[in-house]
Amino acid sequence: MRRLFITLVCCILLLLSTQSEVSAAAQPRQPHVVIILADDMGYGDVTALNKGSRIPTPNLDQLARQSLTFTDAHSAGSYCVPSRYGLLTGRYMWRTRLGSGGNLANLAGTLIEPGRKTIANLMQDAGYHTGLVGKWHQGIDWKLHDESEREQIRVDPNYQNFKNIDFASPALKGPKDYGFAYSFGTAGSAEMNPAAFIENNRVTVIPTLTSAQAKAKHGEWYGRDDNIVAEGYTMDRLVPTLSNKACEFVETAVRTKPDQPFFLYYAMTTPHNPIVPHKEYLGKSKAGAYGDFVVELDYHVGKLLRKLDDLGIADNTLVIFTSDNGPVDRTRGYRQRWVRGDTMIYGHDSNGPCTGWKGGLEEGGHRVPFLVRWPAKIKPGETCSTTIVFNDVLPTLAEMLNVPLDNHTAEDGASFYQALTGESRPVSFHKAIVHNHHNGTFAIRQGPYKLTVRGPKTNAAVLNDSIPVNYKLYDLDQDIEETTDISTEHPEKIRQMHALLKQYVREGHSNDRP
Repeated sequence: MRRLFITLVCCILLLLSTQSEVSAAAQPRQPHVVIILADDMGYGDVTALNKGSRIPTPNLDQLARQSLTFTDAHSAGSYCVPSRYGLLTGRYMWRTRLGSGGNLANLAGTLIEPGRKTIANLMQDAGYHTGLVGKWHQGIDWKLHDESEREQIRVDPNYQNFKNIDFASPALKGPKDYGFAYSFGTAGSAEMNPAAFIENNRVTVIPTLTSAQAKAKHGEWYGRDDNIVAEGYTMDRLVPTLSNKACEFVETAVRTKPDQPFFLYYAMTTPHNPIVPHKEYLGKSKAGAYGDFVVELDYHVGKLLRKLDDLGIADNTLVIFTSDNGPVDRTRGYRQRWVRGDTMIYGHDSNGPCTGWKGGLEEGGHRVPFLVRWPAKIKPGETCSTTIVFNDVLPTLAEMLNVPLDNHTAEDGASFYQALTGESRPVSFHKAIVHNHHNGTFAIRQGPYKLTVRGPKTNAAVLNDSIPVNYKLYDLDQDIEETTDISTEHPEKIRQMHALLKQYVREGHSNDRP
């Protein structure tokens, strides 16, 4: 029996070794790519980036040690929709039908224009199996019973005629129409309508419950008062369900398509409100319910990274972790009804060294954590101060894959691939980048200088010289908290930067491609 046992063990080890060798031999030449996007998470929430953080983030800290950390990375907007639009398209959202400061209504139609290339299109064209798991928030064109209300839905944030939406049929247009071969997630934030999981442009369960019915059924409901909710959709279930789907996508791709690289866009719904950490995470931080929610996020990031390790593909996978914008100001008027637990943050500073919050022009609204790990190419544990913006991710992947871009793709993006490989790490690969407030106000960043241009709140107004303008200029190298306006000391710099902003608005692009 002992010899039989030893023989059996040897056979199993040989089989595992053979499977590992087959797996290694079958891996594609191009790297797999995973983008993990947190939702409303601040630069200072990651302990590795903020020694004063009161939130334990062991998995993100380990990722930072294994990554190149960009210390001057910016979302393409300071709130959800423009940030995600810029990441997916390489273009500023204020160039779209929504305009400067615009936002998508609950059930609004798709924002990304027909024919516009997204990251997923780029990767798909390059031979990748593409997937989205999580928050879409670029609009869905639902099938309607009465088409006459189509335009009303696109603009009305409080549209309530749910009976007009044919949830039993696939959506007319959604993520799969923008390059995602597989998608599973939510239309928008966790509390937005419909409160349902959507898989490949179709709800998995037709939503029929009201918010009151959902609360009666589950004992709590942290969404809106006017939600339409699918049976089984709860805030407790949301985060782990998306986490499981992200891991499932990766494993299925590797097992069924071993010769094909995959691209996963994992758009997490945490720690955006409702701030509803699973009960096992309550009290795990020293920053209230918000901190506990970040602890939960950290766990699920680690879960996905461990899946890459278990499948033996971590070395050949480029992982980007970042956040769609800065955090919400929870110290003033935050809605208690959207928080399970204590709203106090106990001295925790989500913004690290910056000031300002989600939606604003201050650095805290759009300077985000940005970690890039690729063991096969990137030296771990380094930091890079090159200024980058979400619009740059698409051109960076295009350069990595040797895919040329035409001048109608990623008009506001510039590749930072050379910064990843260490070949070049300049101040910026842009002449300047643009920030946009949720109220429409613009700012422009060039080198260490940031100029806010208050007055104009639309693209047309920016180009209208008759509109009075108030300037504030900051030197971020010397004043990251933006406490000292130096505009009176640099009139020529202001003229030059304001002229550049107008040029970018007028010409329809801000990169060097014609």
